Amino acid sequence: MNRVMAKIVSWLIRPVKKAPDHLRNFKKILVVRQHDQLGDMLCAVPLLRTLRKSYPNAHIALITSPVNNSIMENHPYVDEVLCYDKKKYWKSPLLLVQFLRHLRKSAFDVAVVPVTVSLSTTSDLLALISGARMRIGAASLSKKENPCADFHTHCVALSWDANPHRHQALRNMDILGPLGISCEDLSLTIGFTQEEKRYAENAAVSLRGNNSCLVGIHPGAGKPDNRWKAEYFAEIANKLAAERNASVVITVGPMDDESYSLLCKHLRCPHQVVYKKPLRTVAAIIAGFDLFLTNDTGIMHVAAAAQTNLIALFGSTDPLQWAPKGAHVRYISMSNGDVNSISTETVWREIVTILR
Repeated sequence: MNRVMAKIVSWLIRPVKKAPDHLRNFKKILVVRQHDQLGDMLCAVPLLRTLRKSYPNAHIALITSPVNNSIMENHPYVDEVLCYDKKKYWKSPLLLVQFLRHLRKSAFDVAVVPVTVSLSTTSDLLALISGARMRIGAASLSKKENPCADFHTHCVALSWDANPHRHQALRNMDILGPLGISCEDLSLTIGFTQEEKRYAENAAVSLRGNNSCLVGIHPGAGKPDNRWKAEYFAEIANKLAAERNASVVITVGPMDDESYSLLCKHLRCPHQVVYKKPLRTVAAIIAGFDLFLTNDTGIMHVAAAAQTNLIALFGSTDPLQWAPKGAHVRYISMSNGDVNSISTETVWREIVTILR
């Protein structure tokens, strides 16, 4: 179906392929990254950093989805965040027309469509509709041909079969090959406002109280295979309170009710809960933690971007691909790919090392 639609669109719009002017003339850059996964978006931060450093005076716009829109607001590498909301546009096509009209009128010099996990007809189409004179997208992904490759002026064949552990941040940047630019800094960051920073400081003081340290625990994950047992998290929380005089905070997201319910059955220590708060609020709270222990899930990337000391627990997902980069990040995984093979003793040793 995507192939047929791409051919029809290509025939109707007839994409024009133009040779770009000198690369230093780029004044307006569009990045289309409207996949729903929060981690995928934050893994694109090094790509945005690369563009900002290479074109410091350019206006950089980013297309997001509703799921990952808020975390990219006020970002230091982005001048404009555009939310592509499919559900809203289905209900009101006029809003879609207005969105596309704004995209077209922005007169972008170059549009970039990073791809790492799956091809997106919508993303390729948005790049085409933008009218950018240089459009960079995937020719193929893992040897699967992109039916929308003709939408782009410059195509990159993306395959990591020879390097299956290549980090997702680097995979995002591989699409920049035609521009000949790269960046070694793979760290993540969030653009907190001054008001959010003050909120984070006040929240940390309130949550810490008179305790020696402030530790956050996130027992949930979207994928069941990524969830460390709730009783293991509870054991760690109980030990933190008893032996480290820690103030324990449990973060609970929209899909974490089951994990939190199981955790509560085993908790024996005083604790506080951050329950289903807005994402940026949660990020600001996490920024004030001395340590954050989490499963491999979206909030892991948020904590890394908040520059919090982080211990991430991995199951079947490859940590060499997905674990955030940075001196403040540690991950634990087992060769059998079972997150519940990770012992509480192993996690405790890492916690003691960090809190020391």
